Amino acid sequence: MHDFHRGGSVPSGLRAYLMQPHWLYVATFATGASKVGTASAPRKWNRLAEQGAVHASYVAYAEDGRIVRVLEDLVTRELGLVQQVRSAAKVTGLVEPRSGVELAAVNRRHAGRVRELLGGLAMTGYAVVEEEWERPALADTLCAAHTGLRHRYPATFDGGGHGVRVRSLSGTIALVGLPDASGNEVEGSFVADLGALKGRKVEFGPHTTEIPALQDSLF
Repeated sequence: MHDFHRGGSVPSGLRAYLMQPHWLYVATFATGASKVGTASAPRKWNRLAEQGAVHASYVAYAEDGRIVRVLEDLVTRELGLVQQVRSAAKVTGLVEPRSGVELAAVNRRHAGRVRELLGGLAMTGYAVVEEEWERPALADTLCAAHTGLRHRYPATFDGGGHGVRVRSLSGTIALVGLPDASGNEVEGSFVADLGALKGRKVEFGPHTTEIPALQDSLF
């Protein structure tokens, strides 16, 4: 799919998907890291929700997936905006998220640079747009700074028992409470990447997570 705009061949079904209108966006995550990305028109909102963006802006509307990927590569080459932010970095940022005002300013600054670049191109088949993405309300608590003590989730989802109560969700990353054997939640909140559960069978029940001794940062 990502070689289509360079002349690569694709199956007919994927070609039909790529030939529909697409959006170009700039997404900013809790660390302040930002990326440029694309979304097909029917998945305009969902794509950013799945990415776990804290703030995002749509910067262009393209006639098809070929044009939008030409623009995406151009933005990466000319402005240095990456096309991927790893899940581990997203988790790290959500343990200690930067302020929403700061992250919104970062996103708007990058989006402005992209619009300025695209506005000066001698290309057709797209239009520069100014539109901000609306983040899902379910993500607000996780994305907000200064919402109490947080830790990384202290276990890996490769087996065993896990007791989690989801409080907020951004993409695959959740802010969870952990119940003890009596059903009472332990102090603090935990940031867990539930994407690690993909492809695994989950058995629901009164499970608990084994919690090691946690040392809070003094700084």
